[in-house]
Amino acid sequence: MIYRLKESLEFRLNFYYVLAQGLFWMSVCCTISLGSAYLTNRGYSTIGIGALFATAYLLATVIQQVVSVLTDNSTSFDVVDVLAVSGLIFCVDLLFAIGTSGKGFATGFTFLIAAILGTIMQPFINALNFHIEKYGVKMNFGVARASGSFFFFIMSLIAGNAMKAFSEKAAPVLGFIVCSLFTALMFWINKELKGVSKNIEEYDPFSSVEKTDNYYDLETIKNFIDKYKMFFLFLIGLIGFYFSHVLINNFLFQIVVNVGGDEADTGGLLALQAIVELPAMIFFFKLKERFSSKSMLIFSAVFFFVKIFATTVATSVGMLYFSMIFQAFAFAIFVPASVHFVDEIMEDKDAVKGQAFITIAMTLGNLFSSIIGGIFIRAIGVVATLWLGTFITLSGVIVTFYALLKIKKK
Repeated sequence: MIYRLKESLEFRLNFYYVLAQGLFWMSVCCTISLGSAYLTNRGYSTIGIGALFATAYLLATVIQQVVSVLTDNSTSFDVVDVLAVSGLIFCVDLLFAIGTSGKGFATGFTFLIAAILGTIMQPFINALNFHIEKYGVKMNFGVARASGSFFFFIMSLIAGNAMKAFSEKAAPVLGFIVCSLFTALMFWINKELKGVSKNIEEYDPFSSVEKTDNYYDLETIKNFIDKYKMFFLFLIGLIGFYFSHVLINNFLFQIVVNVGGDEADTGGLLALQAIVELPAMIFFFKLKERFSSKSMLIFSAVFFFVKIFATTVATSVGMLYFSMIFQAFAFAIFVPASVHFVDEIMEDKDAVKGQAFITIAMTLGNLFSSIIGGIFIRAIGVVATLWLGTFITLSGVIVTFYALLKIKKK
């Protein structure tokens, strides 16, 4: 392996990219995924936690668009530079977070910045794969992304148990360590790529449409909705069933505590979710050979409902572990299937718009679930809120089922 690292640029960059995915998802685990446990131990209510998550998602969506446009149009910096600078800011923020204590402004603010950065960086870490390919290097994105889930699995176990054994500060400490390694790796990748001649056009990772195609224009959006009515009905359903995914993830600690668990159990449940995602990610193209993306979306929507129903009726940590297994048939299939689904039903010139609207629908699901979940858990309790989420998810599944059956391939 050492010899291949020295002699093969392709092997080296693939290895670095696997590490980049792994370190990034470890930092997400320490900040966003364990955020509820971290903030609860600092004295924040579920309303405050929900508000912080909602604000982070909303600001991240806006900033993400600005940064992507600047990156697209810049000749002085690229995807690697954005990730390196974001990682550096991430490190500084987590360093400040380690020094905070209690339910102070600094605690909430440093968490907010970390959640924003973690959300902003996700499309850029995926785009890094295709950016490297433009240098003539053959990349294996599937293996790298699956490795990210495996690294997340490891960190979930470590961080959850460390928070239980020591304090909630274990999350930002571990986050700072992996984020520092990630940032150093970005600078190293940048150095490697500078030594490779790039003899093809500059890569634009966020847009495959003409720069003159202003798809934020109201008239353009109206025409797009008229053209793909059932697709927009599907998006309404998506907001419904995605609600449950965010509700469980953002308030997993409260759900665990409600059945007698703690931080270690929360980490273990996050770890299980990550590990069961691997088969679908690795073998998705095998599934796609046998099933249409539309069929897989219907299948995944049903299992979003099954997962939250199993979570709602759970009365022990063991039953929660059982409910998390359904992540393998819900979120793990939904993400790749939604990407391919857009390509199957839309003309090439509309595909980017379609992906943008799916992202918007997921963002709305995030916002609604964060706000409603935080308020209702405080007002009526965990179980009643989960039943509400179950009803919303079931409604979303029914709408999704109807819309997808009406949609035809292009």
